[in-house]
Amino acid sequence: MEDEKITPFSVVYNSFLSKITEDMYMELTEQDTHKLLRPLLLSAIHKFEFPRVNINDYTLIDEENVDGGGVFNIILSSEEINILSTYMIVE
Repeated sequence: MEDEKITPFSVVYNSFLSKITEDMYMELTEQDTHKLLRPLLLSAIHKFEFPRVNINDYTLIDEENVDGGGVFNIILSSEEINILSTYMIVE
């Protein structure tokens, strides 16, 4: 996964986690947190109405500890990462 033309899900997760104030995530283990984040991100992808890139081009990885359980097969801009993480908060 050393390809420079991908964006790991973990990049969006980190943006999301830096924005939340919910104590629930502080009480969970890292593994349990990642199990909750992937469904939130996948829901956020569907809420993003007019992305400039194909955010539906992603690959899910079975191992939760590898790139957060998936990668976008494109490079996301900081704006796109911010929008996805904000939609994760909405979810």
